[in-house]
Amino acid sequence: MVRSAHAVNVSYSELDQALKDLLATTSEASKEGFPLPSDKALNNAEHLLKEMYVISSRRYEVYPTPDGEIAIDAPGGYGSSVILLCGSDGGALCLVNMNGQHRRARYSSIETLPDGFLREALAELEQKAA
Repeated sequence: MVRSAHAVNVSYSELDQALKDLLATTSEASKEGFPLPSDKALNNAEHLLKEMYVISSRRYEVYPTPDGEIAIDAPGGYGSSVILLCGSDGGALCLVNMNGQHRRARYSSIETLPDGFLREALAELEQKAA
């Protein structure tokens, strides 16, 4: 029992770290000379980060991009990753790389996310890690 409780604490710590990174994206974008992410992008990124964490509990990297987006990066080791870009316009772009095989999905809003495309990509990362 103690071991599983510890594992839960470690997992929440990973989510907390990613949320802390999210809070720093505006100042990081400013330092880098990037356009500042909109409040909509920040709110969408927070919502999606939490949803993605439920699907795949891992350490997500969160950072601003030169285009004013917020990237939620789920690294999966060499040659595999899932990156969700939350745009300042409220849309999103999901980029998947699995062993050099690339696919993507674009969304005009995040209303349908996480969808089957994103869930499948995160499940593939889990299988690769197992």
